[in-house]
Amino acid sequence: MHPERKILLVVNPVSGGTAKDEIFNIAIARSKIEPFELLIYQTTGVEDLEAIGHLVSTQQPERVIVAGGDGTIGMVARTLAQTEAIMGIIPAGSANGLSVDFALPTSFEEAFDIALGSHVIAMDAVDINGDICLHLGDIGLNALLVKNYEMNDSRGKIGYAKEMLKTLSEHNNFRVQIDYPEGRLETEALIVIIANGAKYGTGVNINPKGSISDGFFELVIARRLNFIESAKILTGSTDFDPDILQIVSTKSAHLVCPDHGVHFQIDGEYKGEVKELRIEIIEKYVHVAVPAPHP
Repeated sequence: MHPERKILLVVNPVSGGTAKDEIFNIAIARSKIEPFELLIYQTTGVEDLEAIGHLVSTQQPERVIVAGGDGTIGMVARTLAQTEAIMGIIPAGSANGLSVDFALPTSFEEAFDIALGSHVIAMDAVDINGDICLHLGDIGLNALLVKNYEMNDSRGKIGYAKEMLKTLSEHNNFRVQIDYPEGRLETEALIVIIANGAKYGTGVNINPKGSISDGFFELVIARRLNFIESAKILTGSTDFDPDILQIVSTKSAHLVCPDHGVHFQIDGEYKGEVKELRIEIIEKYVHVAVPAPHP
């Protein structure tokens, strides 16, 4: 008997610099046990969004499981936006920031258990100049790091650390004006993070106030590097020195960099230099299978 359930597996074969054979083998084995009809799509970097969207609309899978980093996950989420289909995540990128936020296991077997499981949330997204951000976007220091990482075709955490040292020597602060419904800020900044989630893929909790499904995003404005304020973030404190670091929770914002363009990235993908960002929360953007909360 042909199974009625359809599950689409989307795999980025180059993400994380590792082979994906284990992922394919697990998916095929699960499809025979569950059972379900398994559809597989491997990204190529050419018109992937359109191809995945076509598969979703014509095949109507009940779930789409993504094996890749934040960029691949974000692309798939766009094809599932405001539908009843569920997205599952297999952490298979270099940093896996969204997966870290969800506390997904690094074991592919365990990640499949969750991706096929029954605990599902409706997560928000952030519209930034018409692009969709599921996790973290930013202007400044980290965006330059993402650019350097992409340009040098680095892979893995060692490559990331090497590019961080280079980026710290290149980056300069910038002026930014931020208007949001609750107020206005004008400041010099090292980085401004647009945070739907809480953690970078390294595990650093950059946004202790954040929740990925609370109807708000946070602007994390760091004016300079400071060990004490960084330690507060790592320990989950929100009692920051406002001269060094400030966090604003809001539903919309307008950022302007009056002097020059500033490096900008969304979910680990470099977008170029920008002088202006218009930002809006999109509530309950996509359904995602996540670990069940501990009792």
